[in-house]
Parts: sequence; structure tokens; C-alpha cells
Amino acid sequence: MKFLFVLGSNYKLSLAELDAFLKSPQYKGRIIDYSSNVAIVEFEELDSKKYYVNELETLQYYLGGTQKIAKAFDFIDLYSLKNAFPLKISNFNEVKRERKKIKSILDKNLDLIFPTIDNKNIFFAVSIYPNLFNDKYYREVLVKHFLPFLNKSISKSLKKKNANKAIYFKYPEKNINSGNLNPIFPHHVIQYELLEQNRAEIIFGITEEGCYLARTFTVDDPNFKRKIDEKRPFKEFKSSIPPKLAVMMLNFLNIFENRHKSKILDIFVGNGDIALFALIEDFQVYGIDEDEKNIENTIKNIQWLQNELELPTLTNLNERFQKISIEDLSTRFEKNFFDGIATKPNLGPFYKEKPYYSEAVELLQTKLEPLYEIIFRESYQILKPNGRLVLIAPSISVIDDKKDLRLNIQNIATNNDFIKIPLINTDRIVNKSNRELQFRKNKLYSILDAKKGQIIKRKLYVFEKK
Repeated sequence: MKFLFVLGSNYKLSLAELDAFLKSPQYKGRIIDYSSNVAIVEFEELDSKKYYVNELETLQYYLGGTQKIAKAFDFIDLYSLKNAFPLKISNFNEVKRERKKIKSILDKNLDLIFPTIDNKNIFFAVSIYPNLFNDKYYREVLVKHFLPFLNKSISKSLKKKNANKAIYFKYPEKNINSGNLNPIFPHHVIQYELLEQNRAEIIFGITEEGCYLARTFTVDDPNFKRKIDEKRPFKEFKSSIPPKLAVMMLNFLNIFENRHKSKILDIFVGNGDIALFALIEDFQVYGIDEDEKNIENTIKNIQWLQNELELPTLTNLNERFQKISIEDLSTRFEKNFFDGIATKPNLGPFYKEKPYYSEAVELLQTKLEPLYEIIFRESYQILKPNGRLVLIAPSISVIDDKKDLRLNIQNIATNNDFIKIPLINTDRIVNKSNRELQFRKNKLYSILDAKKGQIIKRKLYVFEKK
């Protein structure tokens, strides 16, 4: 049995996070195929469980970089798909023959997607996830021709199977005509109740290998994360990190069992970007900051969260969150006290324009390099053996050089007896032929998380105490 995972906007981070879970005993499995939008997964044991859907819902809850999880029912090889829907038709008989094959595949699988069709009112939405969204084949063929074909063919087949009604979700016509179309978002799945028995999102996830036909079983609830991020009483918009990134950082700590017994620390807690989600994810969370106001704000945010979600009240917040200088970490906490550390240090000033090379070098050498030296030195003292440090470091764009400037984080880590942990390993995730999707190295030890035009970009690393 195969499952299709719809990835977040940073597909490399999403793949890395998903693979981290697939290494754990509870969710043991492999990513057998992927694109920039989907990953195809085979589990070793999970799908043999009677209530495996409940397991998938739990997995979806924990994942920060996965939008949806769907069960794959069938597969259309790429050759057949492109012969049925070519960029330019040269052989009408071949197109007709291949489209008939696809209709047959659809017809066969509708009985599996909708267990009860007879005399039912059925509503469905088709979502096409291409290999790459910037692909001409997606804009010109999949959106303008394949999507209408699927809607009509599925609706017609359902009516032949004696459905009372077979209505499909209609995308805006202007988006279809322009080829600029996004599949329905998770909140649409929730809004249109597409997880119910006679309502479904049918996904067509395309990779270099072909097209996977799947039905969505569970989705992320973005409104839940957004509410926590935006409605909390205190937030610093300039320095905060997105909720999904905070969740992914927690997952890279490699703690998947007994989280309620695991002590984790954010050493630059700010207003609680990571701490709030660590609490939701059931960790024993601690935080420090040099700014007393940040500590006060984090505690108030956590109290708000406990009240909002009706969580058990933490009575020792003033012990868990304290004003402590980073240099004093090892004197304020016992040796080997924490199971993991996840943090985003201050990455430097908020540049409105790119700095010059010399200015950026000075920032790195005089402020950031000494700071990261202290982070690794102090973290080593308070982490348990094999405990992980997940952190973000800056990648700075400058006016007078094409390349970004970065710290040699891995060298600093090695000097402090940490080993680097690969986020992606091609021994587990097979590389692709498309250059845009290729991993340039067999092992990726860092992944960039940035928006277009961002001057100081976030680069995520994972290290483990020897």
C-alpha cells in the first residue's frame, strides 16, 4: 500500500522532516518517489494495522511540513499520460486510445474511493499536483485539458454507477484559462467536508515516474497554527519564525516517543515561537532569554495558550522560563539535563538593503561567530549524550558578491564535539534526473528556508552531541 504526502512550499525541508519520522519505529517506512509537491511513501507495518487511518491522523498532527496525506489507489505511467494529453496532438487515434485507458482506471477505482455510490449524492474535488508548478506541461495541458477531462469522466462514471448526484468542485475559470491554478488548500478540504464518506478530494500527484491517483484521508489545519501565531498576546513580527518551521525544528530533535518525559530548551526564547508549539507537541519545554521582557511575554503567551486550548496548567512557569545569559547556561542547569535544544538566535540587523561584503564580514566575525561558539560550548554541557541541537544560522546576501556569506557552522560544531546530522540522505531518498529537483550532494547537512529577495536567509542545521 502506498500513501501520498502533499508537501509544503519548502519541499526539501518537508522531505527531510518526513524521512525523520519514517526512521522512527512507530512510522518506519521509506519515501519511494517524490516531486516538488508530493512524496510517495511505503510503510513497513503501519498500513497493516486495523485503524491505520488514526495513525495517519496522528502523524499529520505532528508533521509541520505536510499539508495532506492521501491513500494511493492506482498509478498511470508518464508515457501513457503524455500520450493521452500531449503538448501538441499529432496522433488522434493514440490520444483517444490512451484516454480510454485512463477512463478505465478511473472507473475501476471509484468503487474504492467511494465504497457506497448507489443512490448517493456525491461531491468531489480534483487536485492536480505537478512535478513542478512552473512546468509548461502543467499550465498548458494538465490545467486546461486534463482537469476538465477528469471532472467530466469521474462525474459521468459515478452517474453510471447509479449515483443520485455527482457534483464536482469548480475552479475559477480565469485561473484555468491562464494555467495559473493552485490545487485546493487544506482549509478547503475542511470547509467542503471532503473527508466525509460521500465527499472526497481526489489527488493526481505527478512525478518523473508518472501519476499517482489518491484520495485524501487527513489534512493539516492551518487555521489552528495561524490562530496560535497571530492571536497570542505578544509577538515580534520581524524576528519570529513561521509555526510550521517551529514544528519541523522540534521534529528534527529526533524525539518521537515519550515526549511528555523529554526536556527541551530554547536558548533564545523570544516571545515563545518554538516554546508554544513544543507545549502543544507534549514536550517539557524550557526557555531562556537575556531580555526580561521576552520572558514575561513568553509566560503570558503560554498562559493564554493553556487557557485557549484548555491545557493542564503549568505551575512552575517562572522556573521553566528565566532571564539567563547564554554564557551562564552551564552554571544554571545541571550537566546532561536536556534531551534536546531547538533555537533561532538573533541573526543580526534587519537590513532594508543589501550590505556590502565588508560590512557583512564584520558582522559575522565580531558578533555572530563568537555567539555561535558560545551556543555550542554551553549546549554541550547541558545536553544529554546523543541529544540534538537544532538551530538556524544566517545566510547573508551582499551587494558586491554573487554568493551569500555564511558562518562555518559545521566547523564550530566539530570543535565543540558535536557531529553533523544529514537532513537528507540519498541512500534513503533516491535522487531525481530533473536538475531543479536534484540534491546536489549525497547528504544535505543544511537546508535554506527563505523567501525571494530576503537579505538575511535562514539556514537550518542539526547536530548531535557525541
